[in-house]
This record gives sequence, C-alpha cells and structure tokens, in this order.
Amino acid sequence: MPIRAGQVIAGRYRLLGLIDKGGQGHVYRAVDQVDGQELAIKVLIDQGSRDPTFRERMFREARAMASLTGTAAVRVLDQRWSDDGALCLVMELLHGKDFEDYLRSLEAQGQRLAPAELLRLIEPIVHTLEVAHDRGILHRDLKPANIFVLDGGGVRLVDFGFAKFVRERRFTADGFIAGSPSYIAPEIWLDSKHIDHRIDVYSLAAVIFRALAGKPPFESKDLVEVLKLATRAARPSLRALRPELRPAVDDWVEHALAIDPNERFQRVRAMWTALCLVLGV
Repeated sequence: MPIRAGQVIAGRYRLLGLIDKGGQGHVYRAVDQVDGQELAIKVLIDQGSRDPTFRERMFREARAMASLTGTAAVRVLDQRWSDDGALCLVMELLHGKDFEDYLRSLEAQGQRLAPAELLRLIEPIVHTLEVAHDRGILHRDLKPANIFVLDGGGVRLVDFGFAKFVRERRFTADGFIAGSPSYIAPEIWLDSKHIDHRIDVYSLAAVIFRALAGKPPFESKDLVEVLKLATRAARPSLRALRPELRPAVDDWVEHALAIDPNERFQRVRAMWTALCLVLGV
C-alpha cells in the first residue's frame, strides 16, 4: 500500500499521518480543509479496493456505524474515494487508548480493574450491542483492542469491518473465521455458517473476563489449542484469579461462556445484568 501522508482525499481531506494498520485498511489522522476539523480516515488496502468483497465489507462497516448513531459506536461522517481509486471511510478522531492498553497500564502498576470502573466502561458497549442486535447487526470481532477508552471519559466501539447483517447474503468465504482467537465463540470454530447475536454475548463476556482476571479465558500461542480449549475445556474460574469476588461469579462464567449457545445468556443485557448483580455494582 503506498505511503499516503500528505495526500488529499476527494479534494477535501488531507492525510497527516498513519495511526494504525489493519488487515483491511490503514487508518490515518486527517484534517478537513473546509472547516479545519481533525478526523480519522480508514483507507481500504489496494487489494481490497479492487476486490468487490472487501469493498462490500467496508460499505457494510459504514452502514453499521451510521445506523448506530447515538450509541457508543464510533461515528462515521463521510465516505469518499481517493484519486487512485481507494475507498475511504471518514470517521471521528479518537483521543485516548484502546481497552487492552488501558488494562495493561493498570496491571503495570500492580492494579486490576475495579468492578465500578468496569461498569462505567462496559455499560455503553452493552447498550450499543443491544441496539445493533435489535437492528440485525452482529459485530463479530469484540475484543479489548476494539473498545476505545477516550481521554476525559467515555468509550467507543470500533472496527465494524467484520459486521454481519443477519438478513443479508453472506459474503465471507466458507471456512473463513472472523474475529480474534481468544474471544471467538465456540460455535464460530465449529460451524461459522450458523451464527447469531449470541456470538457477541460470548465475546463481550470474554472481554469482561480478561478485564477482571488479567488474561482471556482461553489463550495459547497454538491456534489449534485455543480452538480445543474454547470448544471442549471446562470454563475457567474467575474467582481463582480474583478471590475477593463472590463465589457466584464462577456461575456467571459458566453461563456467559457456555459452549452451547442455547445454554448461554440469550441477550447481551441479560449477561450484563447478571454480572452486575454478582459484582454488587
């Protein structure tokens, strides 16, 4: 992908510098030359700009975020093309750090996330997912790195690049696993063709486990081992890692991270409400 710093998109948005690289595109800090506002622009990788599937995925990402206006989803402001034909998604510029870095900063100081702080940070994400699921949108890639903690308070849910609209046609290839291994629901490993909103229930519960425990429920450098643990192993004890929590927290883990989605909390709000009761927040 060419270096784009200094390039002007659609005669309006000047790219200032690279913020992040991803599998689908690169994100740049930019300035709107009309009103001087600083923005973030996601530029689809060159291969993706020529691939109808990648382009469709980015269009869906824009639609997903636009339909979630008023929630904690990152705000999409515009969609344009570069002069050389790259699709560009114009978004609000976020200042702060992602949830993974936020947690690591705490842990580097010998601290763990307090339940009250978990409530402040995750409640807006729960609401956003409720709205998304009611509108037939699955995020499919929930992980700490896709939750952004804003300077001065507030959070954003980012990266809807793998969002699935349940009432629309599939365009993810058979056998392709969307998501991050330590946070993927068991049914995605076993049968990615038949999924619903309960995959997000599992993934958010895994994010919460990682936030409280200091590590994901299942992790390994061996991808096959992660698959085996997620789909076969006993659910881990959160209380063993946070003994000050009530014993009932492990019952919550069993329910929230159940292998069989029919045995899992059926809605993200139900999962969250049960946790808040256990934590006493």
